[in-house]
Amino acid sequence: MKSLIFKKDGLNKLSASYIPEKLPSREEHRLEIFNTVIGFIEGKLPLKAIVLNGPSGSGKTVTVKKASEQVLNYCNQKGIKIEYRHLNTRFASSDFTLAQMIALSLMPNIPGRGYSSKELLFTIFDYLEKSGKSFLLVLDDFDSFLSGVRSRFFTDLLKISEEYEGRVKVILILIGIEDVSKKVKDSWATSFFWRIGRSFKPYSAEEISVILKDRVELSFNENSVDDSLIYLMGRMTERFGYGSARYGIELLLTSGLNASYEGSSKVVAEHVREAQYRIESIITPADLKTLFSQDPEIHRLVERLIRVFESCEEPFVDFKTLEEHGVRTRDSGVMERLKRLHLEGLLDYNPSRKELALIGMPLRLLQQAFD
Repeated sequence: MKSLIFKKDGLNKLSASYIPEKLPSREEHRLEIFNTVIGFIEGKLPLKAIVLNGPSGSGKTVTVKKASEQVLNYCNQKGIKIEYRHLNTRFASSDFTLAQMIALSLMPNIPGRGYSSKELLFTIFDYLEKSGKSFLLVLDDFDSFLSGVRSRFFTDLLKISEEYEGRVKVILILIGIEDVSKKVKDSWATSFFWRIGRSFKPYSAEEISVILKDRVELSFNENSVDDSLIYLMGRMTERFGYGSARYGIELLLTSGLNASYEGSSKVVAEHVREAQYRIESIITPADLKTLFSQDPEIHRLVERLIRVFESCEEPFVDFKTLEEHGVRTRDSGVMERLKRLHLEGLLDYNPSRKELALIGMPLRLLQQAFD
């Protein structure tokens, strides 16, 4: 049965593993990573380990994967032999398991036992020397690995690479939320780190909106998701997802699934609010009732707001419409209570754009607070 909401294979393009063609706000990062890796491969730069750090969901992994795709295409065109592996080290419990993970990714038939971690690294370098290949190795969540074990992995790797200097070229990219270089115990090793000039920062609401708009075009049928809803999800992501693209894409996916389950051909604001409430409950009807008991004026204000949200299909309500429904936005007391509801997570109150949106819970649950 054809989906009313999603395109064929649309759900795949909302998955965590999908690498989009465009990287909004990260193209300069991708280009710098590509140029740096190529510089290492062609010997224009001294051997270093590229270090990337930034908050979760800030685009580090997808940018590195996109840059690595470009590196592989470049090497193919130039006739450069190269192996590429992108490994997540979060679940590696020791230097041995990490070295084993890398070795098995290159040599699946290597015995699982009988080697130390250092011997496995020598085996990896022997393999690369015999095959005449360079090795682009990306170790993701490497800060988590270093935090969980007492590791000499990086030090051993650098020492072994010196023994094979001129014969084997290994390019490392180390990804972490925290700065990996600050977790390496041996101070001499820090000279091998290379930081790219552009740091990965949380996405703004506007940047998230651009990312989500691109995913909507890839994944949803035409006219299924309005731009105003995309911006609403961008605002939610900036405030509650701390600017994480993963949070925004999960919000978009879940909103679409909510609409699909209802048999709707269009995502509406209530689908988005239901999605957010499923991901995390920012505020509950019980929380609201506590607020009402503390300030009866908030109770009366929310009652008016409910009538506004019930009558408006658009996710954002402008101040003029609020005034028409008896919400006096110029009254200092009302303004302070709107700010309080914004801080509590029920509303997205944006005085610079003179608009308001319900975000903290679905309208149906807000209505229950008055039962």
